[in-house]
Amino acid sequence: MSSLFSGTGNLGNVPDLKYFDVNGERRPVADMRIFFDRRVKQEDGNYADGGGFWVTASIWGWRAEAAAKLLSKGARIFARGRLREETWEDDQNEPHTQLRLDADYLTVDLLCVDTLSVRTKADPLDDDAV
Repeated sequence: MSSLFSGTGNLGNVPDLKYFDVNGERRPVADMRIFFDRRVKQEDGNYADGGGFWVTASIWGWRAEAAAKLLSKGARIFARGRLREETWEDDQNEPHTQLRLDADYLTVDLLCVDTLSVRTKADPLDDDAV
């Protein structure tokens, strides 16, 4: 069972880009760890850390290639997709659980951007355009 999720967090690693054969087509996927934090407003108007959680996120297609090329560890991003719980047993039959996000959208939080280069919609998506 999965549910819609969106949140803002920080990358714990650079996206790991891999390619898989899906129905005879070579498809890119980028996996990354994201820490989604929760800022809580205090009585004095300041914000404090309210905890958070780690999620392993995957994004496919040209967005995967762009994420791998443009995002770095620590980047502040907004992610949206389907959140699900994944369970498995290791070699010693110990159960493990982790949250996974099948992301369909990622964007960089502008608060953390120093420079920006934008390609036009008509430009082809190639190594120089991303």
